[in-house]
Amino acid sequence: MTGLARNTAKLFSNDGKLFIVALDHPQFFGPMEGLERPLEILERLASTVADGFIVNPGLIKLMDPDLVAAKKLIVRSSLGGSKFSDYKTVHPIVFGADTLVNYGADAAIVMLILGSHDYDSMENVARAIEECHSLSVPVIVEILAEDFSKTSDPELVRTGARIAAELGADVLKVFFTEDFSSVIEGCPVPVILAGGPKNLDVLSMAKSAKESGAKGLAFGRNIFQSADPVSLISELDRILRG
Repeated sequence: MTGLARNTAKLFSNDGKLFIVALDHPQFFGPMEGLERPLEILERLASTVADGFIVNPGLIKLMDPDLVAAKKLIVRSSLGGSKFSDYKTVHPIVFGADTLVNYGADAAIVMLILGSHDYDSMENVARAIEECHSLSVPVIVEILAEDFSKTSDPELVRTGARIAAELGADVLKVFFTEDFSSVIEGCPVPVILAGGPKNLDVLSMAKSAKESGAKGLAFGRNIFQSADPVSLISELDRILRG
C-alpha cells in the first residue's frame, strides 16, 4: 500500500464513511451567520460524532490542536475570490502540498468548474492533484458549474465526477441531483454529498444519497446555521452509518 492509498483510506476509517462539516465559507463571504466566531463553533462541534472539518489555512493556525486531535482536517487549497468579485471559472491553487503537510492536513479540497472554458479549470485541478500526490496528500475535488443554476444538473454532476476521477481525484464532493445512483455508478472513486443551499430537506437528501451509494457527507451552512447543530449532526450520522 502506498502512502497516498493509506492516507486516503484513513479518511474513511470510521465505518467506511466520511462525515465532515464545512467551515470554509468565510474565505468568500467574510463574517456570516453561524460563523461570526469560528473558534467557538469549532469548539462546540469538536465534541460531536462528525469526523472532521473543511477549513481555511488561517483557522488552523488559530485552533487548539488538542481540540481537533481526533478530527480530520480538510484544507481549502483553492481561491475563488470574494462575494464582491465576478464569478470565477478557475479557482487557482494558492496553498501547495508543502503548506498542507506543515499544517497537518489530512487532505486538500479544490474546485473543478465546468463550462465554456473548463479546460483551464481542469488543468489547474490536475496540477494540484499531481503536486499533492507527490507528498501523499489526498485530494477532494468539488464539482461546480460555470452557470451556477446547473450545479445540480444530473448530466453535469455525472460528467464532472467522472472527469475529476480521471484527473486523479481521490474523493469527489458533489451536489445532490436526480438519479444520484448514476453519479455513483459512473465514478470509480468515493463520492460524498455536498449540503447545498440552506432551504433543502437535508435529512431526506442525505438518506437518498446514502442509499444510492454515497460514502459520506460534507455539510456546511445547513449545520452551522441550524437551530441545534449538535443534534442535527447526530441525526445525519445515524442516517450515514445506521
